[in-house]
Amino acid sequence: MSKSVEWSGLPEELVDEIAGRLFSKVELHRVRSICKPWRSASSIHKRYPKRHDRNRVRVLSPLSNINSCLLSPAAFFRVFLSSCRNKGWLIKTQDVSETRKKLLHPLSRVPMDSSQQTLDLLEYTVTEIHQSYDVTKSISYNFARVVLMDKFVFGVNDKKEIWWCNSEESNDGNNNVWTRVSDEEAEYFSDIIVHKGQIYALDLNSAIWWISLSELKIFQYGPSTPMDYYEFDDCKDKRLVEFCGELCIIHRFCKTFRVRRVNVERTTGFKVYKMNMELVEWVEVKSLGDNAFVMATDSCFSVVASDYYGCLEDAIYFTEKKDVNNVSVFKLGEGTVTKLVESFENCFHMFYPPFV
Repeated sequence: MSKSVEWSGLPEELVDEIAGRLFSKVELHRVRSICKPWRSASSIHKRYPKRHDRNRVRVLSPLSNINSCLLSPAAFFRVFLSSCRNKGWLIKTQDVSETRKKLLHPLSRVPMDSSQQTLDLLEYTVTEIHQSYDVTKSISYNFARVVLMDKFVFGVNDKKEIWWCNSEESNDGNNNVWTRVSDEEAEYFSDIIVHKGQIYALDLNSAIWWISLSELKIFQYGPSTPMDYYEFDDCKDKRLVEFCGELCIIHRFCKTFRVRRVNVERTTGFKVYKMNMELVEWVEVKSLGDNAFVMATDSCFSVVASDYYGCLEDAIYFTEKKDVNNVSVFKLGEGTVTKLVESFENCFHMFYPPFV
């Protein structure tokens, strides 16, 4: 049996790697205060390139008739009072400068109303939990989902096509052109994700494909999920999410209702599937346990519900396409939808910290 290693005995290279992934200099000061070996291994004056590269805006090659487009990162954070670590809030930020960030609505990229309050990092602890990306200033190609892997940018546009480009400049000083990724059996896709250092895409038939970074080609990874939509009008959205270390597929169902002589499409339910590796087939996930899914417009990820104020277990938080500022929650076990505008419950408390 291997002998356990004390925190103070970690290799300096590993401590330096941890320091390079911290959110701020305040967190770096906290790490350096843990013990003398950590203090000597992490310098307050060092510029950590990984932390800088993760959040910096990158200029990408032109798309159609525009001069350039930008890769725009955003980050999700768990924020909690340093004196009370049991519960926290979920916020989403985007860099304005090296010292300033703006708050976005957690489930969209819409800026929140400006507030005169500031976040005191000595009073609160901020931990990054997820990263998302968008391609902005793109007129002809509106990307629904974007991922960054090393220097490669991949995106699914509004035409359900996957395109990629190199975010680094070529030797002649020009950015690399955008190139489409497709296969004879799968030309159109609904989502894309980075999972365990690999890129996977979900086609419209709910089959997962793997993208080779060395060949920049796509290969089918697994069979399609069941298409038993017997109690729903239509499956309007299919998403990928990492859950308990596995890759899962979410199906989102909608119905059209007549409201004041206007047809309104609303989400009525979800189904979650994971792969049974022994049978090589998709099985439905009936419960998320103590977890919840956060389905933002630009990404999807899971959180531990007990870490956040009011967060419901076994639930999926989402927004409707035409109402990205309003949050709803679907209880997977009960099959019910609760909307923020119709509810006075505290199940949405996690999205509204006291400093906003």
